[in-house]
This record gives sequence, C-alpha cells and structure tokens, in this order.
Amino acid sequence: MAWVLRLAAVLFGLIGLFILLAFGPGSLDARYFNPTPPDPALEALYSSPVEPVITEDGLHGTEDLEPGPDGRLYGSLADGRIMARAPEGGWEEVANTGGRPLGLAFSPDGRLHVADALRGLMRLDDGEWTIIDAAGEFPALVFTDDLTVLEDGTIILTDASGRYGYGEYMESFWEGEQTARILAYAPDGTRRVLADDMAFANGVAHDPVSGDVFIAETWAARVHVLDPETGDLRVLIDALPGYPDNIHWDPDEGLLWIAMPSRRSELLEFFHPRPILKRLMRRLTDVFGEPELPPRPVMGLAVNRLGEPVKVLYGPTHEDELGATTIVPWQGLIWTGGLDRPTVDAFPVPQRLDAAGSE
Repeated sequence: MAWVLRLAAVLFGLIGLFILLAFGPGSLDARYFNPTPPDPALEALYSSPVEPVITEDGLHGTEDLEPGPDGRLYGSLADGRIMARAPEGGWEEVANTGGRPLGLAFSPDGRLHVADALRGLMRLDDGEWTIIDAAGEFPALVFTDDLTVLEDGTIILTDASGRYGYGEYMESFWEGEQTARILAYAPDGTRRVLADDMAFANGVAHDPVSGDVFIAETWAARVHVLDPETGDLRVLIDALPGYPDNIHWDPDEGLLWIAMPSRRSELLEFFHPRPILKRLMRRLTDVFGEPELPPRPVMGLAVNRLGEPVKVLYGPTHEDELGATTIVPWQGLIWTGGLDRPTVDAFPVPQRLDAAGSE
C-alpha cells in the first residue's frame, strides 16, 4: 500500500510541476494558430542569390523606403531620422520624429505621413509634426506599423498588435496572438476599424487604378486584398516562404513587391497548433535561450494583381545577413533596407519569371 501512496505522490507532484510550468506566473499565454505551410514551388524560386550593386552605410535600421513626390527616396531610420536620397546620390536628414519611424507614405498633396512605433500616426506640416493619433495602451495605437494614403486623403494604417509594442515582436510570434487591426482615418480625422483579429498586420500599399489596398499579415505568411469601404479581406497570396513585412505597389509594372526579412521557422511553427507544448517550450527557452532563428537573406517577391509570382529578388546568403524589411523599385534598381540592417542596398532589377521560362 505504501508504494501506491508514493507513486500517487510522485504523479501528483509531476502534474503540479506541469501545471506550474505551463500555466504558472510568467507562463506564455499561448494561442492556437495554424498558418499554411510554405509552398515548395515558391521556396524553389530562391535558389540563385545575387550581390547588390550599391551599398550605402550610415543608414542603420532603414525599416521602410518610399519614393517621394520630389523625386527623392525617403527612408526611416532607427534613431528617429527621416532621410532622403537624391537620384544622383547623397543622403540628407529632412526630419526626426523623436521616436521610431517605421512606415512612410505621401498623401496626394505631397505631405509626408509616418507610422511611428513609439509616437503613433504623424504628419509633417511645414517642418513641424502633427500627431494624428497618439500611441498608448489599447484601444489606442499599440504597435503603429505601416500606412498608405488613398487618393481621397483617407489613411489606411496597421496596428500590428493590440498586446505587444515595438521590440516585443518575438513575444507576439511565440504567443501566436491575433490582435492586429487595420484602421482607416478619414480626412476629417474620424477613425474606424476596418478589420481586426489578424496575426501581426504589417505592410500596407494600394493600387490607385483599381482602388485595391494590400495588407501583409506577417505571422500568417500571406498578403490580403482589402476593400477600404467594407473592410472585407480576400487572400492574394498565401504560404509564402518567408514572413512578409513591408509591401510596395509599383504602378509602372503593375506589381506588388513583398519584402520577407526572414525565412519561415519550421521549429517554432510546429508548436503553434499545439499551445500546451508551446507553453512548455517557451519555459525551456527562458533557461536555455532562444532556438536558432532561420536564415535572413534579402528576399523579395513581386506578384501581379492575381497574386501570381512575376519577379524574385534573392540576396547574399551569408550567415551575418540581417534581412530586408522593405523592397522598392527606384531609378532603375531595386532598393532595400531593413529593421536591423546597417546599410541600404540596391540590386539589379530581376528578370521576369515568365521571360526566364520562355528562353
């Protein structure tokens, strides 16, 4: 009888330890999440890396690049500066948000709008910043990420998470939380929620011709088409080989460029649909550190209005590569920057996939 009591005590102890580790103080609030696995056909497109033809230093953390109406290329830096590059070369500071600028966009009247992760939605008016919507705790802006300005002056903005702010994206990823929102700001300042419950809504762009708005949902590894009137979403492309970040509409080619700063993590995504195991795995990382993250070469994909791949950009695969969060065609080259990159780099324009297949 004594051995039965000892066995029961051990079992209850193990159960108690399990509950403490999985649900005790400091445990991960793991959510069920099951993104579509990477499409092997898309992964196969990334096989021939190319080197940049231009590398420019002193531009750490250029998270977004945006061509301006004055013909210059604008970038948002980690130290708060907004820089501009002339076509003939040379960067100069044009403003400083005093926070952490991420997405950049110009309105039809030429004014610069910024999604600042620390300060909120901002606009530059005659050299002074206007705060359109300040950052704060939910339901205020929590992780102001990216934006685009439509022809009627409406601003479409992504708030990447309702739970985690700038610098806490790995917590968002581990948890598998889906609290991101897409917000619309009318010219009179009225704010409304177009869509919510998304897995880190990130890059935003729009096609002035069709009126379509494109939204990158990072942890789900897909890009949506958004109806800015109704908020309805439909998937443009899914099962991407990397996590999509900023996106850029190229009106000359009719293509949407998708920047993917990291390949998909097979290990971490294994746990997403297994939230109990994910809680325990996160406890282990608290002791032994984060698992090795996937490679981060420059990865870009240009798709047409049907979501069909048309061009691929694949940069060097060195171990110290830090990924590209923005990919923009400008002045006959493809320009890239990244949240963690110390440089802005330009690559040759890739050949069209259909042209390559016809040779």
